[in-house]
Amino acid sequence: MTYDEMACFARALAHPARMRIIGLLSYEKECLGPQVFGELELAQSTVSEHLRVLKEAGVIDSRPVGATTAYRLLPCVLERYAVAVADIVESADTHGPGRA
Repeated sequence: MTYDEMACFARALAHPARMRIIGLLSYEKECLGPQVFGELELAQSTVSEHLRVLKEAGVIDSRPVGATTAYRLLPCVLERYAVAVADIVESADTHGPGRA
């Protein structure tokens, strides 16, 4: 994962409502739009915007289901981000201040 990809991903995670959506989707294989909207005490348009940001960052995916949309978390993207952050931490531990 490039630094640009990491920054894009970090921006997508940098909002409490988006983290709540990720948490919700982590417990379910898929959530319908009304489920997601019902879990957040925000206007539907605001939740839709948060879902759009997460989708653009590749954190979630969606598919139409009748008159609504189903959303699911893409854990492989979270794993790639976690590995990239772990690599930075490992490098800092090895080469950071006070290290030989």
